[in-house]
Amino acid sequence: MTLLRNTNKDQWCDYCKQKWGTVKGNQWHPNAMKMAYWKCISASPMRRNQVRFYCLECAADLQNWPDGQFYSLKEQLMDGLHSVATREQLNVELPR
Repeated sequence: MTLLRNTNKDQWCDYCKQKWGTVKGNQWHPNAMKMAYWKCISASPMRRNQVRFYCLECAADLQNWPDGQFYSLKEQLMDGLHSVATREQLNVELPR
């Protein structure tokens, strides 16, 4: 799994697109066209190279949980990687 800084200025946040959707004429709602800041690429066997984009606001929402805990995107990615390796019984050395 990889977490990168997005460099494509024409790439919009997937969460904002899902939240705001389209308006008449099949155009994106203006609030849905928020530039993505993070690019997250999954590398698990079940989600081979799935790419997701997040703006800063949505990334903050994903990292700050309702009970007040902070669970960073990097920690979420690493926990997901460890979970897949354990579930699939992969004999690999995982990053720390």
